[in-house]
Parts: sequence; C-alpha cells; structure tokens
Amino acid sequence: MGTDASAALKALHSLLQQLARAEAGLSEGPRRIALAEKQIAQTEQQIDQQKQAIRDAKKSADEQNLRLKSKEADILKLQGQLNTATSNKEYDIIKGQISAAVTSRGEIEEQGLMALESVDTANSTLKTLEADLQSRRKSLQTAKSEFETRKPVLEAEIQQLKQQITVAEEIIPRNARAIWLRLKGAHGAGCIAAVEDEFCTACDQKAIAQDLV
Repeated sequence: MGTDASAALKALHSLLQQLARAEAGLSEGPRRIALAEKQIAQTEQQIDQQKQAIRDAKKSADEQNLRLKSKEADILKLQGQLNTATSNKEYDIIKGQISAAVTSRGEIEEQGLMALESVDTANSTLKTLEADLQSRRKSLQTAKSEFETRKPVLEAEIQQLKQQITVAEEIIPRNARAIWLRLKGAHGAGCIAAVEDEFCTACDQKAIAQDLV
C-alpha cells in the first residue's frame, strides 16, 4: 500500500478514535447521573427503614418501661402483704415471691437500657444516612451541571468529526464501501488497526502475505 494511502488510513483511524472518545464522553454523563439518582433512591429507602427501626426501638423501650413500673408495683404489693403475714410459712412464701420479683425487675431494667441504647444507635445511624443523602444530592446536581456544560461541546465535536470521517472515507475503494460500513458499524474505531512488523496491533495476530494483500 502506498505511503499516501497508509497516511490517509492512519488519519481515518485517528478520527474514528476521537469520535469514539467523544461519544463515550457524551454517554458517560447520563450514566453518571443515572447512577447518582439510583444511589439517592437507595439511601432514601435506607432512611425510611432506619426511621422504622427507631420507631420499633422506642416502642420496645416504652414497653420495657411499662413492664418495669408494673413489676415495681408488684413488689410494693408483696412487701405490704409481707407485713400482714399470719404465719412463718406465708411469710417465707411472700419473701420468695419478692426475691423473684426483684430479680425479674433487674432483667427488665437491663432490657430497657438495651432498648434505649438501640434508640441512640439508630438515631446516630439516621443522622449519618441523612448527611450521606445530602452529599449524594449535591453530587447529582454537580453531575447534571457538568453534563449540561459539556453536552453542546461534545455534540459539536461529534458532528465535526463525523463530517471529517465522511471525507476521510473517500480512501476506501467503492467496491469495498459496503463491507467497510458493516465493519465500522460493528467495531467502531476498532475496524482499522495498524500492522507493525507483520503483526496486527489490535489482535496481536501475525498477518500473512495474503492478509496484507
């Protein structure tokens, strides 16, 4: 192949590569925006779930508090009965009931403290999620702003490159134009590759004499 033809094909390849980069840049913006929107939706869902977890933890803490009050009332009642016991046997029975009630009260207090700790932990997690949501929303606005700025520049660049490619494609023989268009449609910039030292720079396969022809 002549030097002029090789240079023309090299220039065409360069234009195709520039077009591929510009088109990738144009499609990257919407992908980045879509990803940011998906992350925001996921964080919003996590916040809703965390708020429900807080409600559940508070409900559990309230229930433990009611149980504690009820158990304390039982202990006071038993202590009153202890003072009116009419026999040692009755006295010992009531005293045993008081001891069991005191043990139960301790368990309820521990469960109540754990429930309150769960509320604090859940609230802390919620604050972290809400801060994360605000950060993601700012990132989304930044992505949208950057894309709106770059979009017309990229579109103009793509249009210009396509025009230049149309001119550069004149190097392709007319009888091979249909094959060329199919290859370009299927492989983009990869439809052309240089051969260096008898090896294709795209697939690293050695090009035999018949291939070169």
